[in-house]
Amino acid sequence: MTANQNHTPLPTGNDITLPWHLRLPKPLEKDFRLYFRASAAKSTPWALALVAFLIVSAMFIESRISVDVLSFSWRSRLFTLMLTGGCLVLLRKPQWRNWLHEATLVLAFAISLTGNYLGVTIEPSLSYPFFLHTPLAILMICILIRVPFYVALGSSAIMIACMIFSLQLNPGRYPFEPTTLVLVSLAFTCTGLFGQYVYERLLRQYFLSEHVLFQHRNELHSANLVLENQATVDGMTGCINRRGMESRLNHLYHQLKQKTPDAPERITLILFDIDFFKQYNDTYGHPAGDECLKKVASVPLGMVQSDTDFVARYGGEEFVITLADSSFNDALVFAERMRNRVEQLGIPHSGSRISQVVTISVGVACSDSNAENGGQLLKMADEALYQAKGSGRNRVALMSNQGVVEVLN
Repeated sequence: MTANQNHTPLPTGNDITLPWHLRLPKPLEKDFRLYFRASAAKSTPWALALVAFLIVSAMFIESRISVDVLSFSWRSRLFTLMLTGGCLVLLRKPQWRNWLHEATLVLAFAISLTGNYLGVTIEPSLSYPFFLHTPLAILMICILIRVPFYVALGSSAIMIACMIFSLQLNPGRYPFEPTTLVLVSLAFTCTGLFGQYVYERLLRQYFLSEHVLFQHRNELHSANLVLENQATVDGMTGCINRRGMESRLNHLYHQLKQKTPDAPERITLILFDIDFFKQYNDTYGHPAGDECLKKVASVPLGMVQSDTDFVARYGGEEFVITLADSSFNDALVFAERMRNRVEQLGIPHSGSRISQVVTISVGVACSDSNAENGGQLLKMADEALYQAKGSGRNRVALMSNQGVVEVLN
C-alpha cells in the first residue's frame, strides 16, 4: 500500500448510529429482544434475592414497630414473597425464561399495588412509607430487573397513576404528603428510566457491534474455506491434492496414536496408478490424457462413502484412497472393484502392452502392519504397487501384516 492510499478499516458496529427511539429493523429487533432477555437473566437471580431480602426486612421492621402493623401487612408481604420465589423458579429452565420479564412486571405491580392498598387502609400516621413502594417498584424494573425501556416507561406511568388515585381515596392526610409522594415518585422514575434508556442504548450498540463482527467472521470463515479448498483440491480431477492428502493422513494417524474418542480403529491406504500412462499421452496427446485422469478419478470418488475417507491425487497418474475404520478385507474388495470398474470404462489405450483399454495397478497397506506414521504406510503401499506392476500390471497387491507382499489373482 502506498503512502497516499487511505486505509479503510473494517466496520465494527460502533459507526452505526442508533435512532433516539432505539428501534431496530424487525429481524434485528427480534434478535435483540432475545439477546436482552439473556443478558438480564444473568443478574436477575441476585436482583430477586435482594427483593426477597428487602421484603423480609420490611416484615421484621414492621414487627418491631407494632405487632398490629405486621398482622395487617403480612398477607401482602407473603404474597409478594411468593411471587418473588415464582420468578426464581422461572430461571431454573431456559424455556421458562421467555416469561421472565412478564413475571417480574407482575411482581413489580404487586409490590406497588399492595403498598397503595396498605397506605389507604392503615392508619394515616404509618401510611406514608407504604406509598413509597411505587417508586421502589419502578427502580426495581429499571435498575435491578432491567425490563425493556418502553415497557418500563408504560409500567411506571400506570404505577404512578394508581398511586395518585390511591392518595385521593383518603383526603384526611396532611396537605403536603400527596404532593411530596408524587414528586419523589417522579424523581425516582425519571432517574430509573434515564438509567434504563442509557443502559439499553449501550447494550443495543454492543449488540450491533457483535452482529457486524459476527457477519465479518462468517465472511472470513467462508473465504478461508474457499482458499483452503483451492489450496488442497486438485482442480482437474476434483480429488484432494498431495498437500491435502498428507495433512489429512497425518491427522488421522495422530487420532489413531492418541486414541481420541473419534479415532479410527485402523487406516487402510490404497495407492494406484494408470498403467502405461506415458504411452497414452504419447499416443492420444495431453488433452486426452487429462480427460483420462478425470474419468479414472471419478471411479474411486463415486465409491467412497464415509466422511473420513477421501481420494487424493498423489502426483501425475498416481492416486491415493484412504479408508478409515474399514477392515483389511473390505479394503481389498474395494480395491479389486475399483480396478475392475476402471477397466470396464473401456477407455481405448492402443499403447498399452497388456490391454486395449486403460487399466490400473493397485497397492494396499494397512496400519495394523505396525506402520508408525502416514509416510511409512504410504511407503508400504508403494512397495505393494511396485510388486503389482512387476507381476504384469492390472492387478491388486497387498502388504500383509507380516510385511510380505502378496498379489491377488
